[in-house]
Amino acid sequence: RGSSEYVPSEYVGHARGAWFKTRPHSKSNDADAQASSAGALPKRPSTASGVPVSLKPLQSTWRTTGSDFGSTLPRPSTAGSSRPKWEHVDKVVLRFFAYFREPIREGGSNDSKSGFRIRQCTISFYLEDNSISIKEQKVLNSGLPQGTFMKRMKLFKKGTKENYEPKDFVIGEELSINYRSFMIVDADKKTREYFRNELDAALPPSCGIPDDGYADLRASRSIPKKSRPGSARMKGEFYNKDLLVLTFKCAYQDDKLYGERRDYLLYYYVLNDTIEIKEVAAQGRHNFPNLLRRQKLPKDSLYVPNGIGGAIETGPDTMREDVSYVTYKDLICGKTLNVYGRKVLLVSCDQTSIDWFAKQGIVQKPLKLSVEETEGPAGPKVPAYNGYGSEDDLYAMGMSLEPAIIDRKLEDFARFMRAKGKVLRFLAKLVDAKGQDKDREFVINYFLATDQVSVYEPPIRNSGIVGGLFLAKGQYKKFIRAAGIDGEVETPVGGGRGGRGGALSRWIKPTDFHLGAEVTFEMPSTGSKLFTLVVKGYDDYTKKIMESDKDEFPQSRTDLDVSRLSEKFTATKLPIRLIFSEADKFGTGMLPAEEFKKVVRAIEKEAKETGTIKIFDLPEDELELIIRDFGEQSEEDGSVSVHFNDFVDLMVLGAPRTAREYERDRQGTFAFSVEERMLKVLRSHFEEAGTSRLRKSFRDVDKDGSGFISAYLYKTVLRKHKFHLIMTERAADALRMQYDTNADGTLDYNSMCDAIHPGDFDKYVDAYIGPTTYGEKPKVGGPKNPLASTIKSAGEGLTTEEYLKKMNDENFSFSGDLKKQLLRAFNSFSSCFARHNRKKQLRKHMTAFDIYHLGTVTKEQFLSAIDDVTAEFFIDFDERDRDLISDYLFANDEIKINYERLLKVICTRNVMEAEKLRKESMASHVDSDKLFLVVDEQRARDFGGTLNLFST
Repeated sequence: RGSSEYVPSEYVGHARGAWFKTRPHSKSNDADAQASSAGALPKRPSTASGVPVSLKPLQSTWRTTGSDFGSTLPRPSTAGSSRPKWEHVDKVVLRFFAYFREPIREGGSNDSKSGFRIRQCTISFYLEDNSISIKEQKVLNSGLPQGTFMKRMKLFKKGTKENYEPKDFVIGEELSINYRSFMIVDADKKTREYFRNELDAALPPSCGIPDDGYADLRASRSIPKKSRPGSARMKGEFYNKDLLVLTFKCAYQDDKLYGERRDYLLYYYVLNDTIEIKEVAAQGRHNFPNLLRRQKLPKDSLYVPNGIGGAIETGPDTMREDVSYVTYKDLICGKTLNVYGRKVLLVSCDQTSIDWFAKQGIVQKPLKLSVEETEGPAGPKVPAYNGYGSEDDLYAMGMSLEPAIIDRKLEDFARFMRAKGKVLRFLAKLVDAKGQDKDREFVINYFLATDQVSVYEPPIRNSGIVGGLFLAKGQYKKFIRAAGIDGEVETPVGGGRGGRGGALSRWIKPTDFHLGAEVTFEMPSTGSKLFTLVVKGYDDYTKKIMESDKDEFPQSRTDLDVSRLSEKFTATKLPIRLIFSEADKFGTGMLPAEEFKKVVRAIEKEAKETGTIKIFDLPEDELELIIRDFGEQSEEDGSVSVHFNDFVDLMVLGAPRTAREYERDRQGTFAFSVEERMLKVLRSHFEEAGTSRLRKSFRDVDKDGSGFISAYLYKTVLRKHKFHLIMTERAADALRMQYDTNADGTLDYNSMCDAIHPGDFDKYVDAYIGPTTYGEKPKVGGPKNPLASTIKSAGEGLTTEEYLKKMNDENFSFSGDLKKQLLRAFNSFSSCFARHNRKKQLRKHMTAFDIYHLGTVTKEQFLSAIDDVTAEFFIDFDERDRDLISDYLFANDEIKINYERLLKVICTRNVMEAEKLRKESMASHVDSDKLFLVVDEQRARDFGGTLNLFST
């Protein structure tokens, strides 16, 4: 059988949820299976050479009904009597609280009043394999090696070969484990419920733990701490604030030429108002862990506090200036913090800090960042698929000159080795055939190892039809077209050469070949539509593979039904979520079961009217299965309501992707928004029958059902769905802030899930393959999310870079205060040129321009001297400060100023003297045009006054 070429298409081997554990069939199912196998035909006869005999007549040797395969297959029973032991005791742990006495052999009564010490422990008993583990509770500063006392292991009872059982743990009695006696004093709530419900035995009440007097003795011997000199800290305040640390995320952008952005973590210690700032490590940069070691930070000053890092107060220092220090009241999200001249932006803080500030009457509102936060440079642009080779080969070639081995190749190789020799076979006929073509039958061979398909036509004797190979072995796409594009159904917006092919065409999968399914083949290289076959049957080997091979067919029956529905609704471009939302009159996100059925039938009817694709109504039993998976039963009246948003989300995961979306996928990760990358991860989980219901995970942790969850629960759900592999923590925080509709640090997860799952397929298809995008290649670095205009955003925010640029612009201008701007420019000039050798070179260059030894320079000469010295000594002097100094001191280009006085004014940072120098230079300056109007009295006297050159 392993070498035969038979293939099934319908997979109903297990219901949803059975992917992680086996559910045995009931006796009724076994009887059905025996009945179906009794009607199976024997193996095909073969000749001596091994060549099989003719397949005719095929109708008598193929399964052509769904009685034993499909929607009528009964669901497997989960009766408790047939469940194995490990299934109902898996992860069930009984916890008992106990203690043991440890004798004090050294010191005697000096270390304890009773001569022994009480050690409290927690004994965990694992019902799965009757193993035991013991952990000792940790006591702060006890000096004892506490924690794991005994690792999990199986133990025998003393003197026997029997394992311990739950009944051996009795409250109030001692239990001997490894020659040590433990007194059991209590058990937790779940353990008591287990004894009461499963063993019909109630545990006795808890016992007290004796006092060995060690805690009181230790407290009496403790050395009181001396108060710090000059400190007003009280003992109670120390214990309340010792471990209290507030955490902020900060960012800094160097606004100079080639300046970099740095991310920091700020820790504020409430105990003594000290601050520590650590740099977030980044690739390609030297690791300097501390921007500021723990110390008190002065406000807007370069004063460094005394003591070791400023953390120790040693009294007032009369030799230093009296400054105020930064306290928690100065740490507000969105504001800047001056760290010794470096302006740092406070972006956000953790939830613990938000709660602590709320108790102090301060509301912290983290910056609302844009979800389009840049996480790295865009990758190289890959050209569009031209039809030659495979798309994976094109992707590998686009990344480097030498083709690389990508992860997809490794996965394909593992699958090839696992599915080698497995070939599924289906019986099919032509759709809408006429004349002799009605009797033509075809055998579809699907090779699981390589996802290739071949079609063989058996010869029909005396029919005039020559049988043989009908379609060569290869990978083909399923032709799926979208309705209403440019007013035509078959607008060439596919993935073939020149944009030909179906807009929603995808690679053929084995699950496409179910009974009654119509599959239209498309040539992937050219996008040409080949032919359409309808599946009429399958063989027993195909049925066996589809039902038993969970590696190749992991999806449940519900997943497959929803995928087929979404394929039809996407092709017809129906706004599915909008239709369900309009039916939800109360806005609860749920519909009664009967109302849900009516909406589904109405959508199917509307899809038929479009005429784009053939629509077959979903069988009633399969619709009931969907309601059972997405429904929730009321505890009051027992009625069932369906979470239609979860149903729509799953339809989005199973919907076919457009050819343009595949093309954008080849451009690299950074061509997608965060929501699109999350959707890709969920789709991969859906195809592998993994955890793909994101909204349900959020709803499970939302205990009060408000639709909002905290940042901690939000990140917990992200880790559950493995989103931490595709986004940084910064991008996750930015995404949460965008959907923080209450501006209180929570997440509106329904709004976020609606944005991740575009359930209105009309907008989804038009956004990717509309007429505005036809003939255009996807733009990397442009608008990342084509659905940005169709998604209702919970809030608009800037990126961190935009916030930093805005902050730097405000800090540089000082809100228009010219004196502060000049003082900053003078400080910058002094730090660059006040050194003796640099100042000497600057004076030398100015002297070179003073050919008449007047000791003055013009504006152009002053700037030229600065540029020459800057280039000579590689000085990083901001051009904005240079231009500000020159424009202020030199009112125009012809004013000349004494450069010795000029350098003295700037280097001494005297703004008042600079203002005085500017006024004097303007007063002493005479316009050159007016010099020609001055009459030369001597010249006029020589000519006797008869020659007046300046007469008008």
